[in-house]
Amino acid sequence: MNKYVALLAKVHLHPLFWLLSGLAVVTAHFKQLFLLFSIVFIHELGHAVVAQRFSWRVKRIVLLPFGGVAEMDEHGNRPFREELVVTLAGPAQHVWLAGGAFLLWKCDILSVDHWQLFFHYNLTIAVLNLLPIWPLDGGKLLFLLLTRFFPFSRAHRQMIIYSCAVLFVVIVGVFFFAPKQLDLWLIVVFLLFSLWKEWKHHPYIVMRFLLERYYGKKGQYAKWRPLTVEETETVWNVLDKFYRGQKHSIIVVKQAKERAILDENELLHAVFAEKQPNIPIGALIYR
Repeated sequence: MNKYVALLAKVHLHPLFWLLSGLAVVTAHFKQLFLLFSIVFIHELGHAVVAQRFSWRVKRIVLLPFGGVAEMDEHGNRPFREELVVTLAGPAQHVWLAGGAFLLWKCDILSVDHWQLFFHYNLTIAVLNLLPIWPLDGGKLLFLLLTRFFPFSRAHRQMIIYSCAVLFVVIVGVFFFAPKQLDLWLIVVFLLFSLWKEWKHHPYIVMRFLLERYYGKKGQYAKWRPLTVEETETVWNVLDKFYRGQKHSIIVVKQAKERAILDENELLHAVFAEKQPNIPIGALIYR
């Protein structure tokens, strides 16, 4: 129980939350602010509690006015099912929240106005977070799905591109249908900044993914996938083809003839222990 209580110490409010809090004070929308905070808090706590259940390393929980980010010190090497359950744990909270508020209204504990306001906020936050835009839950689900079909590095780049495309549609919609909604523009700015930062950090994210494979837990692979590569390819180019959740053996060929089969740890060792990411993979055969 203590480890779950300790999650409360990791809760932080994003500057955007403080900004909208100031607007709420100026416009006397305290009730709306409290409802938003409660819904977002429970949503993110859902992610964090389930992650803790799987013994994930939860760094912090950042709350925004329209959602939040439960930051984990995990780097794409957890089992697919675990990541799926942790990601869906946030949206799942909106189901019982809606049901609980409905019962309170039926029992005359909540007024009809309060019930309608809560239902509107709860539904809005749930739908918004399921948009396929990083770092929303929908964006994380998109990334998780892409990693089933593409190497980790490529899936990450595609996720950012698809997120930008969806966000462009959202921007057009806001521009034409709600151009004066300041809160929507704040959300757009936050998502644009998050995607720019994710793109900028792409090499670092791939590096952490590979580091976790080299230093992290072993044997948690769903399947074995051989990779056939030319002996002139660099070690780093081959590592860029690694899939999450799959163990790789590297079949080195020259002029369509097999030269050797290497274990993935030999490539990881060449990069992280020997600092030789740009040598041709054929050089590893003659060691």
